[in-house]
Order: sequence, then C-alpha cells, then structure tokens
Amino acid sequence: MKSIKNHLALILPLFAILFAVEYLQILDRVVKMYEERLKAEYTIIVVTEKSVKPEAVQQVSPLIDKVELVDANQVLMRIRQQIGQESLAKLQSVMPLFYTITLHRYPDQKSLESLRKSLMALQGVKRVQMFEKVHHPLYSMLMFLKANVTIFALFFGIVGFLLIIKQMYVWQLEHQERMQIMALFGAPVWLRSGVLFRFAIVDALIALAMMAGLIFYLQRDHRVVAFLSDMNIDVAQLVIPKDFAQLAGVALGTALLCAFWVVARFKEES
Repeated sequence: MKSIKNHLALILPLFAILFAVEYLQILDRVVKMYEERLKAEYTIIVVTEKSVKPEAVQQVSPLIDKVELVDANQVLMRIRQQIGQESLAKLQSVMPLFYTITLHRYPDQKSLESLRKSLMALQGVKRVQMFEKVHHPLYSMLMFLKANVTIFALFFGIVGFLLIIKQMYVWQLEHQERMQIMALFGAPVWLRSGVLFRFAIVDALIALAMMAGLIFYLQRDHRVVAFLSDMNIDVAQLVIPKDFAQLAGVALGTALLCAFWVVARFKEES
C-alpha cells in the first residue's frame, strides 16, 4: 500500500502536467478554428457617395484580403414595380454604393478601430459598418480563457515539478542505505541511483497511459461530441497523433529531469 501511495505521489503530478499541456493545446486549436470561421464569415460594409477603386481600399491596411462592390440592381429590381420609372431613376442617382471587405484574419479591437479610421479617411466614404458587437464578445471571451488557462498551466507545471522532486527525495531516503553500500564498493552515481530513474520512467509511462485513456474516452463521449458539434468543431481535429509524441516527451523529460536534479544534489551532499 505504501509503495502504491509513493507511485501515485509521482504519477498524479505528472498526469496534472500532461492534462494542463494538452488542454492548453486543445484550447489553442479551438481559438484558431474560431478565428478561421470569423475570417470566412466576417465582412465589413463600406458605404460611399461615389465609386472608389478596390485597389485603393486594399492599400489602406494589410489586413484587407478582398474588396467587392455590392450589386444594387437586385434591390432596385424588387421595388421597381412599386414606384415609377422616374422615381426609380432618381433613387438610383442618389443611392450610395456599398462595398464588402473580407480580411486575412480577424483582428483585435484596437486593430479594428484603426482600420475603421483608415477607411473613413478615404475620400467619398460615408459610413463603415463592422458588426464587431456580434463577433467580438465571444472572441474576447476565448482569448481571456486562453490567457487564464496558460497561467494555470504554468502554475500546475511548477507545483507538479516541485511535488515530483519531493517524492524522489523520499525514494532517495528510502534507498539511501543501499546506495551508500554501493558507494563503498565503488559503484558510480548513475548506478547507485538507477532505482530513481526506473521509477521515473515507469511512472511517466503510467501517467502517459492515463492521459491517453482520458483523451480516448473524451473523443468518444457523446456529450463532448455533441457540444463541439454545436460549435461546428470536429473533435477529430482537436487531438492529433503528434500530441501523443509531445506528451511522451513532456512526461519522460519532466520525470528524468527531476531524477537528474535529485541525483546531482545527492552527489554534491556526498
């Protein structure tokens, strides 16, 4: 029972670190997917008194991807039968022109405001409609959540690292007598501390297996799949095979780094 508790004292901090790393990666992908959706769906409307060249509008900012003139004839055709030909001609002569602008990426609020001012500075532009109140709140919430998760991930990493080192010191004390006997017979430090490295590798693999099992379960949980589907997000795109290699590197790297730290301190004290 004591041995199990000792191993859990290393496995659980490692698992927490892996969970924080993967959760941060998944959240980053969700934000990027939402940014792609915004880029595809977000459109700025520019109202002008006279015709302007699309090239002139594009030169306003590197954010602008495409500028297109809205065909007003479709609107006029709908009301053509309701008003006379003369009134239609007058309406057509005073009707402003509308241009739609699509962006390379969805910018932050400061960049949007700067873009609005640059567009309004163009000669003949009467109004710029950006619809930022529709999209910006959710985007800001995602960015705020990402920043907070990053802070918590760093906190988990530091606390987990300290807990792992503490547990390895406990293992070192438990095997200190055996290590001292091996030292008397001239065994090198790495051989005397072999038990620490074995424990580190085994527990890192167990933590990695637990994380892989959690990912496998969540990918197939109908509630998670339904929730992500409502956001037009494919769960298969959130976790990629490369993640498991990265998680393996984090688990083994963290465990072995802590083991080397403890061994180096033991060597100095000896």
